[in-house]
Parts: sequence; structure tokens; C-alpha cells
Amino acid sequence: MTQATFAADNIASQKSMNHGVERFFSLLDCAKNEPAIIEAIVENARFGEIDKVVGQRLKDLGFLPNTAIRIVATGLFGKPPFAVQLASGVQFSLRRDELKKIRCHAL
Repeated sequence: MTQATFAADNIASQKSMNHGVERFFSLLDCAKNEPAIIEAIVENARFGEIDKVVGQRLKDLGFLPNTAIRIVATGLFGKPPFAVQLASGVQFSLRRDELKKIRCHAL
């Protein structure tokens, strides 16, 4: 899937979502190559005192609400790390607990 196709699917899905039921989940629950839209960065108790710092880091990297995202690769046997791609085409490698912080809804 090209970046242009990914972005076009994102726009078309956002228009059709207003008429359907939205289902929220963490990005960790997303299947590989399943497009989703970021709803929010949420708390994850596993990070303890640095949870807000990790959340701000994700936001600074571009993990913002209404941004299309998908998991493009995983480690061996579906284990971490996870390669995720934003609609802009930029890719990041994230750990399991970071994926749990990203609340999404399906396209």
C-alpha cells in the first residue's frame, strides 16, 4: 500500500465513520497492516512516574489524534518490537507498552 493510498483510505474512512459505530482499542490489538485512526494517548501504569514523559514523547514524534496509523511489521512470532507507520509515511519501532498507550478506532 503506497503512502498516497494509505492517506486516501484514511480520508474516505473518516467520512464513513460518522454513520457507523466506533470501536476503540489499543494499537496493540490492531492486526498487522490494519489501518486505524489515533484517538488519544492514554495512561499506562507500566511506565509509572514517567508515563506522562512517554506520552509527550509519542505526541512529539507525531502520534496525534486523527492521525492514520498501522502496524507494518513485528518481531519473530508477532512479538516486539513493532514497526508502525503514520499516514505521513514515517515509521517507528515501538515496544508493547508504548502500543498500549495509543488508543485507536478502526477504519
